[in-house]
Amino acid sequence: MSTKVNKRNLAVAVATASATALLVGSPQNASAQLLEEVLVTAQKREQSIQDVGISITALSGSQLDALQLDNMQEISQQIPGLQLQTFTPAFTIFNLRGVSQNNFTDNLEAPIAVYVDDVYVSSMNAVGMQMFDMDRLEVLRGPQGTLFGRNATGGLIHYVTNKADETESNGYLQGMAADFGTYALEGAVGGSFGDSARGRIAARWEQSDGYVEAGTEPFTGSEVTGRDTYGADGYTVRGSLQFDPSERVLVDLGASYTKEDDVPTGMYIVTFADFDPNTGLGVPVSGGTGPLDGGDSLAGDVHEHASNENPFYNREVMTARADITAELSNGMEFRSITGYLDLEKYYEEDACGGLCFFPFTTIADVQQFTQEFRLSGSTEATRWQVGAYYMDIDMVTANQVEGAVITGSPEGIIRSDLDITSENWSVFGQVEFDLTDALTLIGGLRWSQDDKELVFDQTSFNMDDQGIPTGTVIFDLADEAVGPYADVPIIDYGDYAARLQLNFHSSEDTLWFVSWNRGIKGGNWTAAAAVEIDELQHKEEVLNSYELGLKTSFANGAARLNATAFYYDYEDYQAFSLTGLTPQVTNSDATVSGGEIELYWSPGQGWDVILGASFLDSDVDFVPAVFPGTGTSGAELPQAPSSSINALIRKGWTMGGGELALQVDGNWNADQWMEGTNSLVSKQDSYAVINASASYATDRWSASVWVKNLNDEDYLLYNLDLGLAGFIEQVYAPPQQWGVTLRMDW
Repeated sequence: MSTKVNKRNLAVAVATASATALLVGSPQNASAQLLEEVLVTAQKREQSIQDVGISITALSGSQLDALQLDNMQEISQQIPGLQLQTFTPAFTIFNLRGVSQNNFTDNLEAPIAVYVDDVYVSSMNAVGMQMFDMDRLEVLRGPQGTLFGRNATGGLIHYVTNKADETESNGYLQGMAADFGTYALEGAVGGSFGDSARGRIAARWEQSDGYVEAGTEPFTGSEVTGRDTYGADGYTVRGSLQFDPSERVLVDLGASYTKEDDVPTGMYIVTFADFDPNTGLGVPVSGGTGPLDGGDSLAGDVHEHASNENPFYNREVMTARADITAELSNGMEFRSITGYLDLEKYYEEDACGGLCFFPFTTIADVQQFTQEFRLSGSTEATRWQVGAYYMDIDMVTANQVEGAVITGSPEGIIRSDLDITSENWSVFGQVEFDLTDALTLIGGLRWSQDDKELVFDQTSFNMDDQGIPTGTVIFDLADEAVGPYADVPIIDYGDYAARLQLNFHSSEDTLWFVSWNRGIKGGNWTAAAAVEIDELQHKEEVLNSYELGLKTSFANGAARLNATAFYYDYEDYQAFSLTGLTPQVTNSDATVSGGEIELYWSPGQGWDVILGASFLDSDVDFVPAVFPGTGTSGAELPQAPSSSINALIRKGWTMGGGELALQVDGNWNADQWMEGTNSLVSKQDSYAVINASASYATDRWSASVWVKNLNDEDYLLYNLDLGLAGFIEQVYAPPQQWGVTLRMDW
């Protein structure tokens, strides 16, 4: 069992230290914390968020600190329309306006593009990492394919870190301790070391026993031997170097290295289900007691597991980038952005949660290279940019299932090996033309070409009792890629993304916009045990988005209101389901309508208020069920609640030469389906999460005491209906957690 940090000791430690630092900055400038004019690069140049005709939520680094967000997975708390699905810190699925890719296969790419410092991150295995020393976060809703490429169908999330752009020596050191044996240490130092060179290095280490604790076996009552799980154990180091070869040229270099070892994870909460004999989808068990009533977990608590195993993951990620900006003599600007990513991940889980022997293991080895060139310029009435992009990905993945549940043999193994090479090139351009002083027309176009090749084979082991000798190749796609299967291992897809928009400034503080955007996402393969070769590949998807938006400031600048309404027409939406109990992606048309509204308001001295809401109505033509030919017509998109609300209220006071602040924040989500099939056992009832903090800061020292999930709400992060297998795999979000953070700045 994990050793928890005593909550009273945390409070005493904070009182003794007489400092708290969740929000830094004087209460006289409290409104600047939340109403500060955040500059974003949504159109590949710096602009005020209020001048960009896109539905955007942007959080500055100080706002991220205020929310105690230190992991890339946690950002959904104050982002309207953004949901998170994850079954391990090593695999992250973002959902924006209902658009996501819920399949857990390592080789897939998501329709919500993730960028870090202007470099695209293709693998969902490389997203859920530590977040620290941040400049800002930008979340762009709706297709962004014109300027960002073919996998920004549903939107874009851009993490921007602090760079080596300050000349004065500066830095910080911060420590954190919290429940569940959670400890973290981070810091950064930077400044100039010459007239034309600057540097910065930052690092963070975190360790946690995990919030899902070892429970008892349901039928014997004895304590299980598996350790606590869903923890952390790793570090990240990041460096940045800037120098000026001339007055017109800036070179910005960066690199990072992440290492995680033996991180406790991969343990499911298991509940039981019957199944609909017409579809094979799970339905709640009627009658029964304890873990057999279809509601309680196998261990009796959603934050306790019943496994005697110790699953884990290892992950190693290295990134590098080179960003060169040159001001040309004719007023134009040239920019080159080069990126490289190398990821190695090993992950294993107890897929049966202690109920049976069903290990599932995945391995991913990804190398990614990207290169982008941009040329931009402007005249009195126009702003324009053109560019070219190239990406090369070499991905080797493997997944392995064991045990009689899948193989039919007690010690049987089926291993699937994939080697995917992917190349993408594209050319793009966008122009803004001022028709009048108040009216601007924007047009953009991008041509994208995807070329992918797959080598895929499956091999069986330890299945001799079924007459299948060890080492038997179930099938080898390279050998069978003839005749009707000739096109299966090859994807040759070229298509266009486009944007047409009209901006109207009805006043200096009010922007109206109406737009059409076309987003595209290429096809792929979902390769797993028992997959049929003619169901291996799924087609590309196309999303046409129609939006109407408003951005305005009022109350003498003390309030800002942004609102957007949209309609999505989805062609060949890539829907995930366990068809035939095998992970599959199939294509189906869909529609989504809804909108977001955000209010930032400083109603008085030291007060800050944020209110946000999202509304969704979705309809998917058809999502397959377990049995062939069956499924759900008119299904709702997964993790697409009809409404959600986020809020933050903060009050600050000047006290004793420093600043004291109290903050309450949280969100509420309506009922939602966790799976695209909308099976009855995948429903998540409405829930609310409340966080709170008290903070005190001086110019140099700061500290905070905080609590996440103050109301101790139980809600799902992941649900997998295994239908005919008779049980459901679930992962719940962390329960109530208290913590303390201490920081020194210089």
